[in-house]
Amino acid sequence: MPAPVTGRVVPLDQVPDPVFAERMVGDGAALLPEAGEVVAPLAGTVTALFPTGHAVGLRTDDGLELLIHLGIDSAHAEGAFEPLVQVGDRVAAGQRLIRTDLQRLAAAARAPVSPVLVTNLEELGGRIEAVAQGFVWAGRDVLFRVVWPAAGAEANGKPR
Repeated sequence: MPAPVTGRVVPLDQVPDPVFAERMVGDGAALLPEAGEVVAPLAGTVTALFPTGHAVGLRTDDGLELLIHLGIDSAHAEGAFEPLVQVGDRVAAGQRLIRTDLQRLAAAARAPVSPVLVTNLEELGGRIEAVAQGFVWAGRDVLFRVVWPAAGAEANGKPR
């Protein structure tokens, strides 16, 4: 999974929100953004876009459901987000999804740290393997890997 945001990697358990830190929504990693552009990590379809622009959902061609959530308690950060896509849009890997004003985000959100999650891992029988540490570039560096059961193994009773 390429990083959708340029910045510093933050382990998910260090995100200052239990919904993300305890993986209630999904598993992945988080980023402390150092650039305002958010790109599609993989090709797919935009499945959700919050009206404020602070979060976007994607479904990849392989069936992974992703959530990119910009900041913690950031829904009220007016003017911090400019969505560049709409629900239903087909996007290419690396395509810009949202522009973020990092100064407004830092001023209005509880924290600018931004979780990147796979929300349907349990359903698909996969797991996350941490890869990146330190600094990553959006669309270029791998943030984490999704690991699938060995060939012939079953995931939730279904062969994979």
